[in-house]
This record gives sequence, C-alpha cells and structure tokens, in this order.
Amino acid sequence: MRVLSAVLAILLLVLMFWIGGWLIDLVLIIVALIGMWEIYHAFSNKGMYPLKSAGYLAVVLFYIQHLLFQGKYDFFYILIVIVLLLSMMVWKASANCADIAVTILGIFYPGILISVAGLIKETELIHPYYLLYLSLTATYATDTFAYFVGSLLGKTKLCPAISPNKTIEGSIGGLVGGLIMVVLLGFALNWVYNINVHPIHFAAIGFLGGIFSQVGDLTASAVKRYCNVKDFGNLIPGHGGILDRIDSLLFVLPVVHVYSQLFLMG
Repeated sequence: MRVLSAVLAILLLVLMFWIGGWLIDLVLIIVALIGMWEIYHAFSNKGMYPLKSAGYLAVVLFYIQHLLFQGKYDFFYILIVIVLLLSMMVWKASANCADIAVTILGIFYPGILISVAGLIKETELIHPYYLLYLSLTATYATDTFAYFVGSLLGKTKLCPAISPNKTIEGSIGGLVGGLIMVVLLGFALNWVYNINVHPIHFAAIGFLGGIFSQVGDLTASAVKRYCNVKDFGNLIPGHGGILDRIDSLLFVLPVVHVYSQLFLMG
C-alpha cells in the first residue's frame, strides 16, 4: 500500500506539472488547508483549541490576494492578520494566548510556507518548474537515501529524544545521496534547456536542501512527539497525512527560493 500510494502521488505530481497554471495554485491551497487541519487536530490532543475558521479564512484570503496582486501585498497582509488574531483575546472571551499561538502557527506552517512553491514558479528562472524540480529532488532524494543508508548502516542515534530511529549514518547518507542526485539532475536540466548553470549551484542547492530537509523532518517529529500523535493524519495509506509527506519540503522551498534570489537571479 505504501508503494502504491507513492506511485499515485508521483503520477498526480506529473499531471499537476503537465497541466500547470491554475491547477498548481488550486493544489497549493488545498494542501495548505489540509495541512492546517492536521496541525490543528494534533494540538487539540494537548487541550488547545485554535480558531480554526479564522485560520482557514486567513490562508484562503492570503492566496486570493497573492494571485490578484502578484504578491505585492503579502507582507502587509500577514502583518494585518497577526494583529487581528492577537486582538481576538480582547474581542473573544474564550480565546487565550496558547490557542491564538497555535492558530498563527497553522497559518504559517504549513499554510503560507507551502505558498513558496508558487513564488518559485513565478520567478520563472529558465522555466517555471526549474527550481521546483531541484527542490523536490533535494527533499525526497535525501529522505530516500537517509532511509536506506540508515537501515543498512545506521548505528549511532541522531536525535533519540525526537526520532529514535534516525541515525547519524543515515543522515550523512541522505545528505550525500541528495546532493549527488541534485547535481545529476542539474546536468540533465542544463542539457534539456541548453543552458550552462555552474555545477556549484546544484551542489549548493543539494547541500542546503539535504540539511534543511532533515531539519524539517525532525521539526515535524518534535511537534508530533509533543502532541502525542504518531502521524499527522491518515489521508495517504502507508504515509500518514499530507503534513507527514511535505514536512521536509516546507523547509527546503524557502531555502531554495532565497538562494535563487541571492545567487541565481542575477
């Protein structure tokens, strides 16, 4: 079932890239809302009651204004939403600091963080999906190599208090394997698009992606351990919830976007 779910996910990803345009924006909104529901549900196990409707509405309106105004007012919108949510403790007697904090957390993680995929697409560096290909490869190649190397050679625990099964050997294997795969993909993209992006950029993206992919995964594990849940959901058979699948990607996308703005867009 785990393999079948992975194959279906890949096919859906290919379909999404093939159709592109509005479908990618729609998928990002849906993924953001499902991920928010999962994070809110997890924290409800700790007796917290986030303002779910306010959180969902804030994220939907964020995407709408982003699409309408091409991201010009994203920062101002986020500031207004934070101020309005914090002020809910004044207008809503039952609202408390913990509930408001979790509400804001869900808006950013995964609500707004996944929207960075849209920002990367909109930069259209060489091709709208160019950086997305590199981000996805850095994320899931690292995860795959870390799993297999850790299973075969893993002995030294990486973060036993957070994730007992992860090992230093697996982490190094994931980092090296992910870096190699991104560099190989980079050479392939250079050939496909007839360009000459220096390999150092592929290595940098692979290295940074490998590090932050694992940090993102461990962060999600820490949240699940705090909330006393094994998985964020059961939407994907054998894989858990949406957030269980994109937790690493949520950390890689911003890093790749920032790197591209600093070192590639020029």
